[in-house]
Amino acid sequence: MDEREMMEKIAQSAQNLKVPDTLKPEQVQKQLQIQKQQKQKRKKYRFLSAAACLCLCFGMGSMVYQNHISSQAQAGLKADAAKTQAGQEENGTDAQAGQEESAIDAQAGQGESGSDVQAGQNQAEHAQTAEAAADNETAAAGLQKEQNNNSVKPLKKIGRMYTLASGYGDVYDVLKNTQRFWEERKEYSTGTREELSADMSAASPNQSVKDNAKTESAAEFSSTNLQTAGVDESDVIKTDGSYLYAVHKNHQRIQILDIRNGMPVKAAVIEPDLNEDTDRICEMYVADGRLTIIAQCEKTELKNKDASSENGEEEPVSADQDTASRKDALRKLAGDDMQYINTQAVTKAVSYDISNPKTPVLQDEASQDGWYQTSRKIGNRLYLFTNKSLRIADNLTRKYAVKEEALDLWVPKVNGRPVSADCIYLPKEGDEGMIMSSFDLADHHKVLDTKMLLNNSAQLYVTKSSVYLYYSDYTNETVKTRIARFSLESDGTIRAKAAKTIKGLIQDTFAIYEREGYLQVLTSVTSSEPWENRVYVLDENLETAGKLTGLAKGEEIYSARFAGNIGYFVTYRNTDPLFTVDFSDPGNPKVIGELKVTGFSDYLHFWSDDRLLGIGLETNPESGDTEGVKLSMFDISNPAKVTEEAKIVIKGAQQSKAMRDYKSVLVDLNKNVIALITESYHDSYKENFHIFSYKNGKFVTRAERPLAAGNKDYEESTWRSLFAGDTLYLASEKKVIAFDMKQQWNEIGKLVY
Repeated sequence: MDEREMMEKIAQSAQNLKVPDTLKPEQVQKQLQIQKQQKQKRKKYRFLSAAACLCLCFGMGSMVYQNHISSQAQAGLKADAAKTQAGQEENGTDAQAGQEESAIDAQAGQGESGSDVQAGQNQAEHAQTAEAAADNETAAAGLQKEQNNNSVKPLKKIGRMYTLASGYGDVYDVLKNTQRFWEERKEYSTGTREELSADMSAASPNQSVKDNAKTESAAEFSSTNLQTAGVDESDVIKTDGSYLYAVHKNHQRIQILDIRNGMPVKAAVIEPDLNEDTDRICEMYVADGRLTIIAQCEKTELKNKDASSENGEEEPVSADQDTASRKDALRKLAGDDMQYINTQAVTKAVSYDISNPKTPVLQDEASQDGWYQTSRKIGNRLYLFTNKSLRIADNLTRKYAVKEEALDLWVPKVNGRPVSADCIYLPKEGDEGMIMSSFDLADHHKVLDTKMLLNNSAQLYVTKSSVYLYYSDYTNETVKTRIARFSLESDGTIRAKAAKTIKGLIQDTFAIYEREGYLQVLTSVTSSEPWENRVYVLDENLETAGKLTGLAKGEEIYSARFAGNIGYFVTYRNTDPLFTVDFSDPGNPKVIGELKVTGFSDYLHFWSDDRLLGIGLETNPESGDTEGVKLSMFDISNPAKVTEEAKIVIKGAQQSKAMRDYKSVLVDLNKNVIALITESYHDSYKENFHIFSYKNGKFVTRAERPLAAGNKDYEESTWRSLFAGDTLYLASEKKVIAFDMKQQWNEIGKLVY
């Protein structure tokens, strides 16, 4: 039934009724016509059908309920009018929403001059969006809509650092402007791009990554030493208490060992489909009967150069052709001889069912463009972080670049689909993309969300509810740290929240810590004379709630650790001051204690509620010369009066892997074990494995085993210490060594894969 027939029936049913003038058929038809014109302008018809149905219901109902028809019809038309008003063109009615966003931005420290200015900027953004749509800027905007939770509008600005792209044209412009910047600098500088970058931005410090929470010991087996409790991390060696899983054979396969009887026995091998010349397994997860491999792959293919015309206009290819035909036509325009070899880095997450570890079964895989940086597992979600250098080909025009068939040429992909433009945050300039995606571990084909930032190389700190990206920047002769916060929603959505720039460098990964909605950050200001250290407390919008300045002048932070409302950090010159900071009042953090001892601790780990373990170097307080690797046990039962209860120095050792790789150290109170590897370089390279216990206020040596002696014996390996039951295992990519924890810590066997 069309609209004309509807109106005839309404007229027939209402001809004997006395109804208000506003409800007469000709008036209803007039209102319908007005609504129809409005909807044609927006190309939306959902309210038109609703209005017609309301009128039809009015007409039919009038034959039965004559006493009530008039008021009901009036109410229905008023509701319809309200809906029509609410459904006006988004660009015309978003002014109030834009003002609300302005208020939010101002509250979050966005640095805007006022709501009127921001409202004008929002209107400009809407106009730019409309223009972009006219130019096919958003041709592929729907490619990843299933990844986004559209119930909440994304934040359009993250502080002064990033702005949400309104279309692929915005991304194109930033990349092109950045390329022009570097090309201009090359005209008067002979340095490499990497060297020029150092002039603009201070390099991130060589940080030793450490555990930011207590190791939660399991009764039967140990887990990977984690940065944040409850946020699992991938590693090259894993165990589930019954089997040991090790990356093996030049990172090409996974060796599965049966350790249920103590001694490791070969059980199975997983060989994913990798190119042995270019691809490698980076790390893996083992949990809930599932093994997820993170692999770094390189995709090499012969590609035709883009088909942009010489005069910069888009190619005359018919718009009504399907995508395949358009691509084929564009390739023909380019010519068969205009081809090149293209290599792209791709990170894959490959899942296996290991409910029976002896017969692992391949399940599925996910892929994400870029070089693997890190990943996290929270519950049944996998978060993957990759970096990709983005560059626009010189002859790729803007009009063609934003078309759907051209996105493969320059936009990173997740599971084979280009990252949507409305998921990309842009700085004023940059061409390095940080891609963040969340996947359903039960189905890697399901991408829950994706966000991409153009930024400098950033470090990451991930909690159960947030991910923080931070990097150092040198501007105006001052080193600063720029931080951006994204919330991790329960449905896997990654949502931009806030950004902040603070003074100084985050020297240690443990120097950034989230607690009860606040971010506690420690920085070293090395661009001042003398050097100083700072404590910042930032709220959920990264606004400064409290801070301390001028701490430990002339020194810099080496290590840090937080527990509850107390934080500990170590600075160093020739002695090791251990500072205690009380964060119970976020707006007023206080230094409540300071302990000075010789040497310094480069890694801190809570041994118990009232003991803190430090691993670092012992030094001569007069000369500063290294005397060996030192283990310190600090009594923190009274945070205001911390004491060094015990220490042990491993003479001749010059470094410990625990000082730069927190996953290499095993610390467990229940098993009373501290296991670590030391290194020395006096005459030749030496590597030794040490096992200690802590008893009656003293360190007790349990075992020591050489792993490499002399350059000929040296094999670059990633060692991990872990236990299952009463057996401690020292494992690498090549072999595993077993120690009996009940029988004097004796070595009971070794297996080479």
